[in-house]
Amino acid sequence: MALTDFQLKKMENVYVNLYDSNKDGIIDQKDFGDAIEKISKLHHWGTNDEQYGKAKKTLGEIWDGLRACADKNKDGVVTLEEWINMWKVTLEDVKAGKPFPDWQQKYMEFMFYANDTSGDGFIDRDEYVTIQTSFGNNKADSNKAFDQLSKGTDGNISKEDFESLWKEYFLSNDASQRGNFLFGLPPQ
Repeated sequence: MALTDFQLKKMENVYVNLYDSNKDGIIDQKDFGDAIEKISKLHHWGTNDEQYGKAKKTLGEIWDGLRACADKNKDGVVTLEEWINMWKVTLEDVKAGKPFPDWQQKYMEFMFYANDTSGDGFIDRDEYVTIQTSFGNNKADSNKAFDQLSKGTDGNISKEDFESLWKEYFLSNDASQRGNFLFGLPPQ
């Protein structure tokens, strides 16, 4: 399946700005280590805290799943080309009625709880902007993105809404849909 230009830009955006957290041009296990450190800092988890251990275990499972789906040459890294090829297959499967891969579902859930730093079951503006800026997005753009994400809500995004927005991000070809703002302002 071919990705549209807009979908391709979104997949590249997520690769560069979320998954490749250390900005070395590839996704590898180190990126997941960097992610746990950023998220632990936001949640004030020490390395001996139970939450830190759970998060580290979950991110390890996510990395293993991503690597199994995308790292076709088995070199321990996921290149942008491998990433795009994986998404072509994944989106074709999802459109045919299959669920997202297990690792992707786990990552969606992990990201919801990573954003919900208060633990109240919702993501508010401050939480969203804080996590976005910790991954390199600027504050003004993060606020603009949240304005779009939170349309039709009371300013709080529930887990169910987050899951819907997550799916919309990856599947949508309509730049105006709310889900396209999940990881900041959508690529132009």
